[in-house]
Amino acid sequence: MYPRIHTMTDGQRIALCEQFTVRSAFQPIVSVAHQRIVGYEGLARIFDADGAPRSPADLFQSITDIEFLVRADRACRELHLKNFMHAHLESRWLFLNVHPLVAMHGHQFGSFFAQLLETLNVEGWRIVIEVVESELPDETQLMESIEFYRSLGCLIALDDFGVGGSQFTRLWRINADIVKLDRSLIVESEHSYRAQRTLPSLVAMIHEAGSMVLQEGIETPKQLAIALNSGADLLQGFGLAKPALLDQKETFDRDFLDQGLKDSSLEMDRADYNLHQQIVSVTERFEDMLVALERGESLRNASRALLSMAIVARVFVLDARGYQVEETIHGAFAPASIKNRFRPLAQAEGACWAKRPYFRRAMIEPSMVQISRPYLSVAGGNLCRTLSYCRGHAPDNGIKVVCCDINWLDD
Repeated sequence: MYPRIHTMTDGQRIALCEQFTVRSAFQPIVSVAHQRIVGYEGLARIFDADGAPRSPADLFQSITDIEFLVRADRACRELHLKNFMHAHLESRWLFLNVHPLVAMHGHQFGSFFAQLLETLNVEGWRIVIEVVESELPDETQLMESIEFYRSLGCLIALDDFGVGGSQFTRLWRINADIVKLDRSLIVESEHSYRAQRTLPSLVAMIHEAGSMVLQEGIETPKQLAIALNSGADLLQGFGLAKPALLDQKETFDRDFLDQGLKDSSLEMDRADYNLHQQIVSVTERFEDMLVALERGESLRNASRALLSMAIVARVFVLDARGYQVEETIHGAFAPASIKNRFRPLAQAEGACWAKRPYFRRAMIEPSMVQISRPYLSVAGGNLCRTLSYCRGHAPDNGIKVVCCDINWLDD
């Protein structure tokens, strides 16, 4: 028996699919900048013949016939769309999941979604189609499916990005409007400083690819603060609101968001203060070293006080083309990795660092101390930041860029 949609006395629709009853639930999606709900994800709530809740997987995994699978998936989308329109919420997105197999084979069973939008008088921009790209091995079929929904004016969201077979090449090719970061990323970031530190870079890369970022699965205040500090545009999770029937009140836990905004700001303020204190103390000795170099002292002698600091790893000098002009001088607190597993990289004299941001910034703004973002040092095999300074009047009348690597905490 194919799925059938019924209208209840309160105007809500339900779908009957064999022994299962399907109802709609909608989870709010909140904009960080606007601090309000801007959309909802339509989710299927499944109940068996006795009224007991079941997982959506129980419904879809019980289906072995592709035609029935297509019809069941379509019935869920029609159900969510009709219930969403019944709430009369203007200027809101509706996020709809499409089963991977339906995205690949649905066109074989006739037109559906275009007719549904036309029948309900729904403009395409209100619909965000979620595609789980890791579950679609055939890229041609993936792109055809995406282009079909785009032709209707719908937005495209990559769902569960960051797990399984997620591919950055597909991120670039698909050019999704929204990328939904899988909950596992925020959970891992809650317990791993390394993950927490790199999450903003992932978000920034997705932004540069031309997509907005939605962080899924936010449940705790710490997860919220991490998501906010990462630069995510949109938020979703039980901490903000659980899936429920729609009404025009549009409620979510505003206190949870407000507290998260406050906590994330305080956390950033503390981090910025600690960073400032560390950088100031190192910069003072770095500048003392520069003065000693101007007096004609050797790099080794001039850097003794600087290299005695626990945070300082090494110093080195580059010429105007970015080539290292003499051997790196490592401090007592240089990571041991350069002495063992990174030994092939230890000899750096003659190496070219012209592409490094710390060199380029020093050349652009001579006579000003620069500080880089954290990165993995090829010269030492450790996470570091680099202070750099362009000396335009070195004793040998050549331009020199003096650099100092600062050890950066990993975990």
